[in-house]
Amino acid sequence: MSSSIIFPAQPEQILKGLGKLWTSLGEEEKHQGKPTVLRACAMTLIVATDEPDAGFEASQTISELMHEHPARGIVLAVSAEAENDLQARVLAQCWKPFGKAQQICCEQIEIIAKPGSWQNAAPTLAGLTAADLPVIFWCRHKGAIKKDAVTADQAGLEAIARLATKVIIDTSGMPPPDAIALLTKWRGEGKLVADLEWTRLTPWREPLAHIFDDSTRENKFASFDSLEIEHTEEKPPIQALYMAGWLSAPCKAKVTFRRATGYGPGIQRVSFRSERESIEFERTSADCVTLWSTVGRERKYSFGQPNVTSLMTEELAVAGYDSAFNTALDRARELLT
Repeated sequence: MSSSIIFPAQPEQILKGLGKLWTSLGEEEKHQGKPTVLRACAMTLIVATDEPDAGFEASQTISELMHEHPARGIVLAVSAEAENDLQARVLAQCWKPFGKAQQICCEQIEIIAKPGSWQNAAPTLAGLTAADLPVIFWCRHKGAIKKDAVTADQAGLEAIARLATKVIIDTSGMPPPDAIALLTKWRGEGKLVADLEWTRLTPWREPLAHIFDDSTRENKFASFDSLEIEHTEEKPPIQALYMAGWLSAPCKAKVTFRRATGYGPGIQRVSFRSERESIEFERTSADCVTLWSTVGRERKYSFGQPNVTSLMTEELAVAGYDSAFNTALDRARELLT
């Protein structure tokens, strides 16, 4: 359900459009004799994108995320095909939980901006955030997070980041020094930061963490002092640096990176060694990883690349400071020097 185009995209006009939308939804439900809609919102989720689909994929992802993380979703799409500097439309994303008659609805605002004017969107966004709730900024605008981003893109990125309590980016494909510098900068400004490349490590991290969660284990984590990570890229990618940072930070284990062929891009094998034990965790096929220890049994795990909705669902569940990620980030920065 959507409204007509709102131009210029001013906060008061957009909020008025949302008010009319909720009134229309309520009247429709009442007319049909159905239960009234339940309006749900736990955060403001702002997504900025420069993808050529004018925000379509970002909007679809937000609608899927709302089932577990209800939000006022705002998609800011930067497109050379935009007819005006800033224009918007509003809609409601509604669904019925299984076995329920009542609809749950969340607000979604779609704003489209010309490339040179998106830096001016921050005042509009400031007037649209839900009061007293977290503001999450997910930046899918690849042009803005590049080190050599043009001035307008840098200004737009920083202006929106200032509104947020947490900033999420995906550094896949970025040079690791640039990615780490940007995340460290935002963190120094008091922001919670997250990187979906870190989130992609969950299938690797969980099995390794489970090994050392066993209180009866004799060979403790601190005794492992040597770590080797194999990857497919010419230089260690940010994902390999995060893995090395996470595993080596507690005891400052010696880290070695090695290039290897494998099943798809990224990390292929993690080797963790102490005087008494060696642990190997390796991709053994396109959809399987194998974990074994010289003093334990072999285990196999299914392995697949999670989609962006799964990654964001996991990341939005981390409400506060992520100590594991921040420790890995600090150690990754050390490994680059």
